[in-house]
Amino acid sequence: MARLELNNIQKVYPNGFVAVHGLDIDIKDGEFISLVGPSGCAKSTTLRMIAGLEDISGGELKIGDLVANDLPSKDRGIAMVFQSYALFPHMSVEANVGFGLKIKKVPLEIRKEKIKWALDLVDLNGLGDRKPSELSGGQRQRVALARAIVLEPQVLLLDEPLSNLDAKLRIKMRVELKRIHKKLGSTIVYVTHDQSEAMTLSDRIAIMNAGELMQIGTPNEIYNSPKNKFVAGFIGSPSMNFISGNIVEDSGKISFQCKQGKINIPERLSEKAKGMLNKQVTLGVRPEDLSISIDEADNCLAATVVVRETLGSDDFLAMELEGVKDLITVRIQPDENYPLDKKIFVKMDLNKIHLFDE
Repeated sequence: MARLELNNIQKVYPNGFVAVHGLDIDIKDGEFISLVGPSGCAKSTTLRMIAGLEDISGGELKIGDLVANDLPSKDRGIAMVFQSYALFPHMSVEANVGFGLKIKKVPLEIRKEKIKWALDLVDLNGLGDRKPSELSGGQRQRVALARAIVLEPQVLLLDEPLSNLDAKLRIKMRVELKRIHKKLGSTIVYVTHDQSEAMTLSDRIAIMNAGELMQIGTPNEIYNSPKNKFVAGFIGSPSMNFISGNIVEDSGKISFQCKQGKINIPERLSEKAKGMLNKQVTLGVRPEDLSISIDEADNCLAATVVVRETLGSDDFLAMELEGVKDLITVRIQPDENYPLDKKIFVKMDLNKIHLFDE
């Protein structure tokens, strides 16, 4: 296994378009890190540069102690699993898994041992004689994983490997991937647009937007301490609620003022808020950090319930604040009942609010 270092990595296409802007990521030996972001944010381009499938326009890529910018893919000690399974349909599972070893001219007996080990690892023992067409989608994805794992790469690259699976199978495969990583202890770089996958699988998450790194940290750090509004809105399902307003000071007390009411700023945000005095800012709060009150109280905003979504363990209310285009979402318990189209009040957990400077 190997440490992976991306130092000021850039990708500029011949027409001048800058796809990746000076990316700095240090990936530890044996770490599972996810590159996350919306479509077109260059996360797959970054993965392809690590793999040697795209030229690096600037900066330095290190795999272990080697500078790998100009190394051919075959000499980088990496293996990659693509979004499509890319299995040979005429070959058996064993032949697909052992294809890379055959190309490397690994002796037949050693090849058989390694194939058996890889199939055991992905829980496909006994299916070696089948053709890909005889397997389910999840099994085919595991064959693709086994084909990469059998090469014992220093770094394993996964490019949205679960996106072709249905929701139930994706959850099952997430568990499989976590188990495989634990057994292998390998360095894994995982690309996905699904933030739930990134949160459940990763040691750390790197969030990208328009070719730039927005934030990198553990799932808890990203979720609880987003550095900007983009990160706050991208991570979390349902996403964070945003309300526009101003920071004002009255009699030494700092508060967030909007059309719907006033929210006192807690001590932990007071210094940050002072730097935003009389500025247009955005207050962010997650659905689980809101509660409903029938009666008006401090730190409450008047709202009207528009829609109720029932999900079983939790329910969500979509609510309309007067003068605000976007609805806000509040998580409630299934046994709570609130009337539609009636005025009620939304109360915030002040210890969980965030402020973002426009």
